[in-house]
Amino acid sequence: MKKLSLLAFLVIALGLLTPTAQADGSFKGQMFGDLYYVGSHHNKDLEGRNGFWFRRIYFTYNNQLSDTFKFRLRLEMSDPGDFNTKTKMSPVVKDAWINAKIGGGQSLVFGIAGTPTWGSNVEDVWGYRSLEKTPLDLMKMGSSRDFGIGLKGNLDQQGSVSYHLMFGNGASNKSETNKGKKFYGALAFNPTEGMILEAYGDYETTSNDATYYVYQGFAAYQGDWGRIGLLYANRHFDHEEIKKDWTMLSGFAVISASEKLDLIARYDKMLDSPVHKTIDYIPFSTEAPSNLVIGAVSYEILDNVWLMPNIKYVFYDEPELGEKPAEDTYINLSFLYKFK
Repeated sequence: MKKLSLLAFLVIALGLLTPTAQADGSFKGQMFGDLYYVGSHHNKDLEGRNGFWFRRIYFTYNNQLSDTFKFRLRLEMSDPGDFNTKTKMSPVVKDAWINAKIGGGQSLVFGIAGTPTWGSNVEDVWGYRSLEKTPLDLMKMGSSRDFGIGLKGNLDQQGSVSYHLMFGNGASNKSETNKGKKFYGALAFNPTEGMILEAYGDYETTSNDATYYVYQGFAAYQGDWGRIGLLYANRHFDHEEIKKDWTMLSGFAVISASEKLDLIARYDKMLDSPVHKTIDYIPFSTEAPSNLVIGAVSYEILDNVWLMPNIKYVFYDEPELGEKPAEDTYINLSFLYKFK
């Protein structure tokens, strides 16, 4: 904690001591969370649970060091989302990278940075991280951050074809403890105004010679009326004679009813197997494939302040063994505040 505070202080001090940095440095952030109520749940111990929590608080410092170089330091805090742990929020480093323009619309990024997994287009088009994570993030099939080196940019002058490559530890924003590494790649097309098509893949090796790979296809269309998106993804595990797949399909629609009001619907389905681990804030059963339905309304009550009443409903397919888990119902009043 003391080391993290010192790091933040040093970065800020450097910005204040350097005239150019002082002129181009900026702080921004956001916080979002819920007033939540668990109406029903396959885990009967969670039924009736209610309260307030911050799912995320971000504090970000950006600095344009020169025409070529810029850097970012972002701290993240959150409440435990397992409905059992009681701890105070502590900051962790979410981003710590430097970006260098290398000509031709290309950039080289080094440090703890966003991966191509859903940062290139999926999260931007979904646009409601404050309501729920993007599908691969929610199902623990990928990571939003890694410590490594990345290359991204456009392949044409019009910007209709873009790419993002990355080589990293495969440990997210945690310390590296093994010899395994991870390769990422995303290629996006904008064939017409408002349309996005993206193909993504990654390959990861672990310390015990196991391998994972993920491939994902994403298509979206957006305009003044709102946006729709469709995503298909598969994660494959291979180690000696053990092979395992997790496959999912997701679709969403965000309709702009007015300048300040959005109507939101989303459906995530695990196609062939349950999620492989319990998920914070919305713990799925690991005994049967899940179906998540989200319905929400988002209203900007003040500049940069949103309220989002929403319902998240989970039902399950018949499992191969045992009984089908009961449905889960979460009734939330979510909130978002941005500052800059």
